[in-house]
Amino acid sequence: MKNKRMFRAEDIPLSLYIHLPWCDKKCPYCDFNSHLLRDQNQFEEYTGALISQLRGWSELFKNRKIKTVYFGGGTPNLFPIDLVETLFKEIHLAMDFEEDSEISFEVNPLNMHRNSSIEEYFFGLNHLGVNRISVGAQSFDDISLKKIGRTHSPAEIELFLMEVCKIFTNVNIDLMYGLPGQNQIKVRKDIDTLKTFNVTHTSYYQLTIEPGTMFYSNVPKLPSEDVIWDMYSLITNELARNGYSRYEVSAYSKDGMRCQHNMNYWEFGDYIGIGAGAHSKITKNNLMERRIVISNPVNYVEKVQSNNQFFKKTSHLPGAEVLFEYILNASRLTKGFEILDFENRTGLEFSNEQEKFCLASEKGLIDITLDKVIPTKLGLNFLNNLQEIFTPINSY
Repeated sequence: MKNKRMFRAEDIPLSLYIHLPWCDKKCPYCDFNSHLLRDQNQFEEYTGALISQLRGWSELFKNRKIKTVYFGGGTPNLFPIDLVETLFKEIHLAMDFEEDSEISFEVNPLNMHRNSSIEEYFFGLNHLGVNRISVGAQSFDDISLKKIGRTHSPAEIELFLMEVCKIFTNVNIDLMYGLPGQNQIKVRKDIDTLKTFNVTHTSYYQLTIEPGTMFYSNVPKLPSEDVIWDMYSLITNELARNGYSRYEVSAYSKDGMRCQHNMNYWEFGDYIGIGAGAHSKITKNNLMERRIVISNPVNYVEKVQSNNQFFKKTSHLPGAEVLFEYILNASRLTKGFEILDFENRTGLEFSNEQEKFCLASEKGLIDITLDKVIPTKLGLNFLNNLQEIFTPINSY
């Protein structure tokens, strides 16, 4: 056999992801598994299904501790705080946690559950143990917000963030660039507003037009590639000047405040995904198992309640597919990855994969040292070119 290594499952951190899929409105650029909320009764039935799934999958996290938890969506803060509390109680009964584990909760401005004020909701989350909040602002410019279908105003976002920052010290703000009608002046104003909140982290994404979205069917006029490049350069330079270190293609943090949940994805850690459309990756000593839950939340609840199969399961041995998945994640990190870590998490011998790594190095996309592989500035700027080198001939 070409690769004789085994996976090192005992050395791989484990995260938990909970998907809360509903939104008040579907944004035209969004390709996430989100659904319009039509009935408040859906919350309780869905919570019951989440608990059933968590209990039914207990063998996946037996004898392992949870490093991070992330509540994502959708718009998780549409969920009633009492049902979030029910989920927390069940999670703590079912799982053991590492010390100082990161627990993140994703929120959208003003989309609070109708029975809670903003302040009450966030005090409730804080009491339950949430220690990191991620706010989907996207922009602080009114015209930009309207052009991407957001329903809140800049003033409303800022008031919302003031409430968040009163209660939480670890806060991320999601922002976007390359938006319809956006220019460098508007991006600079967004950065200036971001600075006033002095949050610990920002994720700054370029708008991409994804299949299945409303923008894909009706493509808006976007800034030119040159203008988008200028925006990108402005963002990276200004954030660096203000103490935000870029540690991943789109992620910037103050010292010691990287998103540990996302780091576990990018470092090819394990994760259990609970809820409609959630993905799981579980490493065992002889294979890597993946599970994907059906995406429609109504069908998900029905199948869980009736004890029917609600997910697909596949298993993978060390090979080209695992190599490609590792590179898709780890190549996004500015620090790169250690060769020993690569071998432990893929089950592959680095020496057996030299041909592709050397090609990437010859193209100036990575640097290879005795113990590390690090993407160059060129590699980070042209990440697709780097990742394509590792594409399997027969993808699964």
